Parts: sequence; structure tokens; C-alpha cells
Amino acid sequence: MRGTLLLAFMLLAVSCVVREAPVQQGAVLPELLPGAPLMSDAVALAVDPEESRLILRVYRAGPLARFGHNHVITGPVHGEIRAGSGVQDSAFHLEIPVETLTVDDPAARAAEGEPFAGVLSAEARAGTRRNLLGAEVLDAASHPRIIIDAMRIEGSRQSPEVTARVVLRGERRDVRFPAEVVEADGRFIVNAAFRILQSDFGMRRFSVLGGGLSVADEIDVRLRLVAAAE
Repeated sequence: MRGTLLLAFMLLAVSCVVREAPVQQGAVLPELLPGAPLMSDAVALAVDPEESRLILRVYRAGPLARFGHNHVITGPVHGEIRAGSGVQDSAFHLEIPVETLTVDDPAARAAEGEPFAGVLSAEARAGTRRNLLGAEVLDAASHPRIIIDAMRIEGSRQSPEVTARVVLRGERRDVRFPAEVVEADGRFIVNAAFRILQSDFGMRRFSVLGGGLSVADEIDVRLRLVAAAE
């Protein structure tokens, strides 16, 4: 009987291994480049939330990691890009409403390849999402949005080097990453990726069985932005 109860507990823990990252929504650009006003010729581009996505990849960890699952979290991105004549005169303001985040969508998992293979049950996905939005992780009730603002953009127009400020769960951290920009048919398509740590943003990582099964501190973040002139 005790063995049956332990097995049931482990299966429940595995289905609930869920601790991920945050998000926030749309507004007008505030101070885009602190200390460096935008040039008057900067073009305002509206980010299309139907085509723009935040993708978070969250990983299982611990000696019993094989009993857990990696997770894919996706959400629409709102905001604006200002494209100046030079990258140093360009900027962006992005927001992702936390309530719009989707956890382990089957198509999103399939797109991320082998580490995310397999379809999780609706019940497991719902449990993961509840944990994600709860007070110990994203704390959606107090922090309804994730915000990403450009602080500095350098390099070339097609391959800029970006320093951005991520505001998540009320905490602010600067990240630096390369981006790829394609301009076609009046649209800007931007792809970028970087990594954050849950511990940097005060999120409590899910852990059971004395830490034998947990969620890794690292979260891989990917942005795909599609924007056109307003």
C-alpha cells in the first residue's frame, strides 16, 4: 500500500513539474533610449501580436529529471519598434500579457523538437499553467505583464547587437543578445534569443522529492517580431 501511494505521489509530481517565466502587455513607448532621444526621422512600426511570439523553453532538472517534462510556453507580443536611419537611433518597447500565455501547446512542442516530444494531457497543461501564474512564479495578479525595452542597439541594421531591459515579476535585469532583422514588403521581421535565470527575477522553482525532481533555473527565451508602419 505504501509503495502504491509513493508511486501515485511521484506521478502527480511529474505531471505538475511546472515553473516558468513571465509576461506583460501593450502601451505607448516611454523613454526608449535613456539619454539618447530618437531622431526625428525614426519610423514607428507597430508589432503585430497575431504574428509576433514570445517562446519560453523551460527544462526539467535533478537526479529524477527523466520522470518530468520540459515545457514550452508561448504568448503574443504587443508593442512598437522605432526604426531610425541608424541602429543607434532605433529602439523598441514590447509587452506580453501574462494571462495570454499558453503552456505546452502541442504544435509549439512539436516545433521545438526532440527535447519537447510528446503531447501532454489537458489536465497536466492546466496544472502547469496554474503554477506558472501563481504567486511563487509569475505572480500574475500583481504583475500582469512582461516588458522588454531597448536600452542600446549597436552594430549593423541586419545584425544588430541589442542590450534590453527585461521587467518580470517586478524585477529588472539587462540582457545582451544578437538579433537578425529582415526588411521585406514594408515589414520588419526580427528574430532574437537569450537566456534568463528564474532566480534573478525572484521566482521559486518547483521542486519535489527532496530536490530529486525540479525545474532548471535557466529559461531560454526566443522572440519573433513582425512589425509594419503604423
